[in-house]
Amino acid sequence: MDFSKYKGIYVVATSVNGEFPKVVGELIGEARKIADKLNDQVNVLFIGNKVKIHAETLIHLGADNVYLVEHELFNYYNGKVYEKILVDFFKEHFPSVIIFPSTDDGRDLAPRTASKLVCGVTADVTEISVDEKTGMVIWSRPAMGGNIMADIVSPNFRPQIGTVRPGNFLYPNEDTTRHGKIINIEFSLKENEIGTLLKDIITNSIEDNPVEDAKIIVAGGRGIGKKENWKYVSELAKLLNAAIGCSRPVCEMGWETSAHQIGQTGKNVSPKVYIALGISGAMQHICGVKSDILIAINKDSTAPIMKEADYTVVADLNKFLPILIKELKKIKTDK
Repeated sequence: MDFSKYKGIYVVATSVNGEFPKVVGELIGEARKIADKLNDQVNVLFIGNKVKIHAETLIHLGADNVYLVEHELFNYYNGKVYEKILVDFFKEHFPSVIIFPSTDDGRDLAPRTASKLVCGVTADVTEISVDEKTGMVIWSRPAMGGNIMADIVSPNFRPQIGTVRPGNFLYPNEDTTRHGKIINIEFSLKENEIGTLLKDIITNSIEDNPVEDAKIIVAGGRGIGKKENWKYVSELAKLLNAAIGCSRPVCEMGWETSAHQIGQTGKNVSPKVYIALGISGAMQHICGVKSDILIAINKDSTAPIMKEADYTVVADLNKFLPILIKELKKIKTDK
């Protein structure tokens, strides 16, 4: 099939209260890699209210063009409205690739858009590569309960659409010497196209140090042994100004809430340092971790995570952690 008119790598960004989520930067960085291989452009379609102040930042992160759709209606997500805006826009621009974040908004909006553009969606992607000869994107994601990685391609349809989990790619450094275009998009809506009207917002509790934004994460697994020993994880995290993470079994046992779960069925994270305490390192967990430095402490020297780690300590956690905590407190006191 002739896809010559389909050009550009597009990242879709939605805003709450005028801000753009960290994952948008992560996706721009990854889109930049694809575009450079294909000699193509990175475009960001940014929907929100008063978001123009962020446009230059998106260019510094790697975008060539930032398309802004601004209105007070976009303080909060409205699936029906966003769908119409995206579909109208993409029918005019013929994108080759569209990347959505796997946020609540993105997971709703990607299939809405794809159904109208008559193409598919690869959901919860963890790796992206591209065939430079064909321009085909290879979307990779865990399958079969996380036991294999599936590569998914779309040879017969355009655009190619995927959703990518937050924290899966590193946030790019800003290049303030980069220049690009900022383009305002006009739109019109009829009353019957607005969909749900927001009447009230019921706020939920917010984590002080969410794992998806943390530079340091102290994560515990089943190897902690029992709930009474979880205090060591909390104390170590506090000493290091780190976020607390955990594996799925810890959540299932009720030691931590799902907000702290990391892995295929939890959150993807990309901290500078990830300290894994008593975590075996099964693919279902480790596929959610992209860190600069991985430190594993486990009494089992043959645990899979020990092969993945940059630094390892073979020790009984319940003997080692009290000593480590004591020494860290001493260092802080001496300072």
